[in-house]
Amino acid sequence: MRKTLLATTALVAVGGVSAASADVSISGGYEAAYVSTDVSGGTSVNSLSTENFDYSIAFSNTLDNGMAVAGTVNTSQTGVEETGATITGDFGTIGFGPLGESMTGFATAVDVTPDEGTVTWVSGNNATQNALQYQVLPADESIGDPDVTYTSPAMGGFSFALGRGDGGTAEQTYYGLKFATDAAGASVTLKYATMENDTGTATTEVDASSLGVVIGIGNATVTMAQNEKDTGNTVTESMVGTGVGIAYTVSDSVKLTAYSASGDDDKDSAYEMTDTGVGISYTVTPGMVLHVTHNDQDLKNSLGVTTSTSASRTSVNLNISF
Repeated sequence: MRKTLLATTALVAVGGVSAASADVSISGGYEAAYVSTDVSGGTSVNSLSTENFDYSIAFSNTLDNGMAVAGTVNTSQTGVEETGATITGDFGTIGFGPLGESMTGFATAVDVTPDEGTVTWVSGNNATQNALQYQVLPADESIGDPDVTYTSPAMGGFSFALGRGDGGTAEQTYYGLKFATDAAGASVTLKYATMENDTGTATTEVDASSLGVVIGIGNATVTMAQNEKDTGNTVTESMVGTGVGIAYTVSDSVKLTAYSASGDDDKDSAYEMTDTGVGISYTVTPGMVLHVTHNDQDLKNSLGVTTSTSASRTSVNLNISF
């Protein structure tokens, strides 16, 4: 992604106050997507989406005491989407907002393909029901972004993170651990993250965890994970998903990806779901990439989903960055 760097005055000198210079980076991207879905017992849906433009403005500065500060605003044609800021020093990093330093590096998802989506099931099997009610797929992790996060510096390959969220009626607590090392010619990263969302209502409280390992060997990267999300003491949802994803860089222009994951519901023994995907990314030229992804999802009937069914989704995405 090409970025425009600007030097700007962050603090205008007034009287004896000196000016501080900040770096500003502007980057953006556009995506044209063609998506085809096919649901067993339903109808195929083909759609072309050409209104996917977003851009980010990032600010960074080094303070007189050596600490680094940064902030990002991410926007699209629909308006401001996310913001965030970080303060970094020898003590580690304090992050604010979803675009600040968060739990992203500690949770592990295996859906390594360029694009993944949830189809709409046949009548009575909507993706908002049962274990899909929170858009949980077996390949996904369910750890969100805290409002405030502390991430430690790396200490011999080990790092940790603590996060806190507070929405007034709901409070979230986050923990993350990570250890990275090299062994037998491979890079190995072990990761664990957990989130507790205390909503004040027993039926909607959420506990989520993510345990994963990422192994890099040559041009290949293997990702394995177990992700769990438990909602409430009466809601029929306790999703546990396990899976593996593989990404292989063929050349500077071509990257192949694939994953397979399965999930079940501890509170609904009849529920089972499998989620697989394959993808290819072709870099036409730096700044222009073509992605093709195919997903298959099979759902076994359960208490909330009355009919076993299967679905597939194929997407072709042209991404332009600047």
